[in-house]
Parts: sequence; C-alpha cells; structure tokens
Amino acid sequence: MRSHRYSAVVFDFGGVLISPITDRISEVAARHGVSMEKLLGVLMGPPDISTRDHPWHRAERGEIAVDGFQQLVQPWAAAAGIVLTGDEFNIILDGVFTVHDDIVNRIVELRSEGITTALLTNSFKEFRAHLEDHVDFGIFDLVVDSSEVGHRKPEPEIYELTTERLGIAPERILYLDDFLANVSGARAAGWDAIHVTGPQQALLALSEALESPTN
Repeated sequence: MRSHRYSAVVFDFGGVLISPITDRISEVAARHGVSMEKLLGVLMGPPDISTRDHPWHRAERGEIAVDGFQQLVQPWAAAAGIVLTGDEFNIILDGVFTVHDDIVNRIVELRSEGITTALLTNSFKEFRAHLEDHVDFGIFDLVVDSSEVGHRKPEPEIYELTTERLGIAPERILYLDDFLANVSGARAAGWDAIHVTGPQQALLALSEALESPTN
C-alpha cells in the first residue's frame, strides 16, 4: 500500500464534486445586469464571512427551512439596488448541475490506497437526499453536513468538529474547496488546502500534494 503525506482528504460538494453554484448565479446575474459577485452576496450572503442573520447562512446551519427565501432576502436585494423577479432561487436551487465523475473516481481510489476520505459541505436539510441521488456518500468515511451540525464554513467550529471526528492530526488533513474563504478557514484550522478552480486542476493539485515529501 502506498504511503502518502496525508492521512485524510476532505472534499467540498458544490464546485468540487459537481459544477459550481456560481455558474447558475452568473446566469441570473446577467439577466439583472449585475456582476456574479454582487448577486452572490445578495442571494447567498457574503462569501468571506458567516453572518448570523442572512437566510442562506441560517438555513445552512439548519436554523430555518429554505421555504420563503425569496421574501426573506428582499432587504439584501433592496440594499444592493436589485429588484428580484421572484424566480431567482428556483433557478439556482433547481438548476441542472454536472457531476465530476473523475473526482468521484479518484475518491474511490484514495480509499483503496488507505487514505481516509470525508465530505465537508454547506447544505440544507431539504437537499441531502437530492445530493445523495447524484453522488454515493458511501465513498466517504465521514460526512459532515452544516445543516446537521449547526455550523457552516468558514466558521472555525465546523473544521474543529471535522478534525475531531476524523481523529487525525490537522497537519495530516488535506482539503479541497472552490470558495477561497472556506480554504482560508481550513488553513486556519491547521489543514492544508487546495483552492479548486476546475476538476482537472483539482486532480492535478491533489496528485502533486499527495506526492510531495513530508517535512
């Protein structure tokens, strides 16, 4: 069995195992004539911090249901000067996404090589079954879902909880995520982390990290 620098590799779901949600937000943003980043902040809250009051963040902690998002987010839209048409969340949450099969297959290979695999995802209670319809969560030794544990990335508590459940030293954990704030949160927890910009880049960076010499 091969010896690796890391004992565990942890994966984000959206943007790593599947195409990123920002693809669909970009489509809606173009319709409104605003940047993807601006609409992202309105609909999903600021990506670089975790707020206590934005409905998306609250739902990801399991505090509220996703029903009523369209109305609850109106204050953020008004502050940004955006007039929502009423179907934004339907497009984003019900849109078609692509599963990155090469990433999924690599996870299976990692387990066969003796590496612990885990999923760390910000999600909603209502969407867990939908996610598992597309990716078999049985390929992971551990699944940490924000809506189940009451913390979301990039909150320090969710990385601490994942480290504890893995039972592996932080410096032996490698993480992949497409949001820089979540990557920074992982690094602050003592993990190594890869900022994912696409599936092939992720696979190459993962291979390079696993093959790098230990200190």
